[in-house]
Amino acid sequence: MKRQIRLFAWLLPAVVVVFACSTSQLQSVEGTVAVMASAVAPTTGADTPAAAATSASSSSKTEIFKDDFSDKSNGWDSTTSDSGTTDYSDGKYLISISEASFYRFATPSSQADTTDVSIEVDVLKSDDVQHDMGLICRYQDTKNFYYLLISSDGYFAIGKFLDGNEELIGSTEMRQDNTGAIHTGTADNHLRADCVGDTLTLYANGAKLFQAQDTDFAKGNVGLIAASYDDTPVTVYFDNFVANKA
Repeated sequence: MKRQIRLFAWLLPAVVVVFACSTSQLQSVEGTVAVMASAVAPTTGADTPAAAATSASSSSKTEIFKDDFSDKSNGWDSTTSDSGTTDYSDGKYLISISEASFYRFATPSSQADTTDVSIEVDVLKSDDVQHDMGLICRYQDTKNFYYLLISSDGYFAIGKFLDGNEELIGSTEMRQDNTGAIHTGTADNHLRADCVGDTLTLYANGAKLFQAQDTDFAKGNVGLIAASYDDTPVTVYFDNFVANKA
């Protein structure tokens, strides 16, 4: 069980720009993750309780972007460093992390200025090592975006980076899923993040986990994020990424 609050902090992030083709580019960012040292009791509930299973998408939604990661020309980055890798891998997208308390994320180069959006992705079996995995919306730049994520041991959070400063939204720490909506360990999960107006909503496997409000970012790019804790390596595979107008 998680005994520490998961907090992100930007410490001299390195920025790598990769040109996917002659007309597009992708920005890949990696930074350290700070973990609070003192043990604390986790919060065991959410302000908004998990809802019954719902349809992952609505027929009224209009598709903005879709990627099954079978075609590398769609614009996600391919980078490797001492801290890990973000790359296409056998028809999936891989984020691996080789440093403890570290995170990596990626955004597709062709997408920007998305306002109201519903994002979905399959998170596939990965290492049996504690880690976070999730979705990004309204990405402005390396220091400004929202993230909605779960952990492999059954916790979740909605948060943001604002001018490089991390802040959870609607909570002071990651919250525990007591409903069983999150599939823990190496099990697959289907994640959905709705960013509509000032409301951010996180779903796992069709169940609503949490909802929070924030007004700092009105539009921006979409993306994927993963993070390590004490043990490495962390390997997370993503597939069937879809972004719809919401």
